[in-house]
Amino acid sequence: MTSRLLFFLALASPVLAQDGQQLFTLYCSACHGADGKGATGGAFPPLAESPWVAGDPDRAVKIMLKGMEGPIDVLGKTYNLAMPAQGAVLPDDQLAAVLTYVRSAWGNAGSAVTADQVKTIRASVEDQKIAWTSEEILKLHPLPLEKTALSELTSQVYKGTWDYVPDFKTLKAEGIEEEHDGIITTTDAALATDFAMVWEAKLEIPAAGDYLLYLDADDAGRIMIDGEVSLEVHGIGPMDGSRCQKSMNTLTQGSHKLRVEYLQNKGEQGITVGWRPKESKTWHWLTDRSPNQAKPREIISIAPTTDRPVIYRNFITGTSPRAIGVGFPGGLNLAYSADDLAPELLWTGDFINGSHKWLDRGTEDNPPAGENLVTLSTARLLPKEARFRGYKLDPAGNPTFSVQVGEQFLLDSWHAEKDSLVRVLTLSGGKTPLTFPLPEIPVGSKLQVTRSSGSATPLQLDPGKPTTITYRWK
Repeated sequence: MTSRLLFFLALASPVLAQDGQQLFTLYCSACHGADGKGATGGAFPPLAESPWVAGDPDRAVKIMLKGMEGPIDVLGKTYNLAMPAQGAVLPDDQLAAVLTYVRSAWGNAGSAVTADQVKTIRASVEDQKIAWTSEEILKLHPLPLEKTALSELTSQVYKGTWDYVPDFKTLKAEGIEEEHDGIITTTDAALATDFAMVWEAKLEIPAAGDYLLYLDADDAGRIMIDGEVSLEVHGIGPMDGSRCQKSMNTLTQGSHKLRVEYLQNKGEQGITVGWRPKESKTWHWLTDRSPNQAKPREIISIAPTTDRPVIYRNFITGTSPRAIGVGFPGGLNLAYSADDLAPELLWTGDFINGSHKWLDRGTEDNPPAGENLVTLSTARLLPKEARFRGYKLDPAGNPTFSVQVGEQFLLDSWHAEKDSLVRVLTLSGGKTPLTFPLPEIPVGSKLQVTRSSGSATPLQLDPGKPTTITYRWK
């Protein structure tokens, strides 16, 4: 009789007979998967070997009680989903049973969670009426930092105010520190509002192949691999994913020299650096911050046609306010400054994403949308009396920028040929040669420059004798 009674009680109230695994299967496996790796091929955040359920159990308890929404980074992948609150569904003992199972299954090695722990936390978050965001939870319960692929990491700090990443060769560091944990961070700098930093280390690559690098910064940053510039984020702006840059790098197995340069100019600070094999979807972060993805925004691609360039007249990150962007067929782009009377940015790939300006009346600058960005200069090189006199397009849509210097006119014409940008400088009027300074190409850049008039610097322009300069990426 007793066994029959227990059988019917179990049918009437099956939860009484369920343990943590059964409760997980009932309430959680539809999203997180029975194997903890995320349902539907990993479309949902995994719990197996996840730092979000390891360590301090209070983090996971609070998430289960109140839910979570918005971007969250788990094991190198960003998810933007909503997890419903389970606090009103599961009593303290059942919620504790679920988490005890999760924290000990699939390779996890967390301690058990008790009903009393859940009860105490439930009372402490009673005033939390909406779901958590990942930022809110991480402020309360930071994730343990994983070991990075960096060794022999050092950091140097420079005090000062700059609008762009400075030339560190001309500066003196406040000091040099050994970062034994192998993690790039700005939080220990304990500096005033404005400063710059440099980190140098060995990046250990497990196997030869193609690797993606990731960079985002508040405000500006640069990554160099084995002395060559790989990525740059220009200007003053947030680290919200809207200005991040990625590049593909072919690397051999073993150690590679990594140099990361960073600029902080007022307000928030932070930098994110990551890497992953081309064929992998998992990022490995070298910083104490992983990407904070911006709210998804429609991409409005400004692009040339197959046979005609496109002109963009609006604020472009990394150059002066009166910038003229030109996107050529074949994925070659430039930004010419009408203030400094010179081309200041060159890059390859996509031209400009216009959504920053054309959706919601955005006011921020538009960063170049492609890769291999090179800053040629950020200051005027011609005499003060020189004046910008506009630009004209030839029948094919290629621009010629006009600058008046005294009674003479300097014509600066551009067009694309295969994988190169071709620039033709012509001095018109008068008989006096013009000394034309050319900026040095940044050290480590992949940009190659050839000239039709030799290598003398500064360049001497004779009236009526065109000089051709060709820019080509390695």
